[in-house]
Amino acid sequence: MAKQFSERGASVLDVVVRHFIATGQPAGSTTVAGMLAEKVSSATVRNVMAGLARAGYLTQPHTSAGRMPTAAGYVAYVRHLMLQGELQRIDESSIRALLDEAQPELEALLQRACSVLSEMTHHVGVVLTPPPAEGDILHVELVRLGRDRVSVVFVISGGMVHARTIVEEALDANVLDAAADYLRRRFRGRTLGQMRESVAGATSPSAAPPEVIAIRLVRRSLGDAIDRSTMLVEGAVNLFDSPELTERATLPEIFAAFEDRSELSRILAGCGTETDARVLIGRAELPASLGGCALVAAGYRSGSRSVGALGVLGPARMHYERTIPMVTTMARVTSDMVTRLCA
Repeated sequence: MAKQFSERGASVLDVVVRHFIATGQPAGSTTVAGMLAEKVSSATVRNVMAGLARAGYLTQPHTSAGRMPTAAGYVAYVRHLMLQGELQRIDESSIRALLDEAQPELEALLQRACSVLSEMTHHVGVVLTPPPAEGDILHVELVRLGRDRVSVVFVISGGMVHARTIVEEALDANVLDAAADYLRRRFRGRTLGQMRESVAGATSPSAAPPEVIAIRLVRRSLGDAIDRSTMLVEGAVNLFDSPELTERATLPEIFAAFEDRSELSRILAGCGTETDARVLIGRAELPASLGGCALVAAGYRSGSRSVGALGVLGPARMHYERTIPMVTTMARVTSDMVTRLCA
């Protein structure tokens, strides 16, 4: 399983983790001895389990109980699964069919991917959307709202819309139309981030009034918000089915993390460059509020460019052999569909 384990120690840890994932109960030495491929006594197994506990891979809820995995034990188990290829095969065509049910827009596709991840793993689906700054500009509209407000609307790749309403002095409708036409001609096909950078400099005094107005409106509507991704969450109710989380009374902290989302978004963003699934387990790798959880996540792409991440959050006692390939397959299918939508 890992270099620091003997072959027997690796086998014992593997059995203990599998038993705990399947039953939620600690495994005693007699149970483990009966599940091992090699024939060994329960006393021998007890000694091996004691060594694994001293090394920090197993723990014991109380003196008379069997052993259960720690976060380090889960990590070692997951590495074994991935190194040995002991992962279930996922039918990629069925995932594609489920995502095809979404409307042909990026936001709907990502929301559907989030829902499917939750439905198929019975955990929490999480998806980090691409920040608007990276979207290619397809269309621009400047819409008068009442006497002193203008809605600046950008339609970007994937059918996503970024709109901001700003207070602006009364402008003639023809001037607004001319300003919008200028923006469409100058910036079509460039990203919102590139547009913001382009208009950051001073406007030439000789510029025509519609251009001056257009640039002023863009400056006021494209702030730091376009650099932020949105985190989608589906299936949080599934956490109530995890006794190890409800018994520890950690659910309020987990739901608070869903409400804030900033820390979880940062962690998910860190997985965005990974094409294969990345597994983070316990307090050593996740925020304290998610200490009893595991996150399995991978990045998705538009062409060759990393644009977001998706994954599954659940209790550390999850079926990794299915969850890991599910996330990897979903990331690959989502990448294909995002590339097609944003082409």
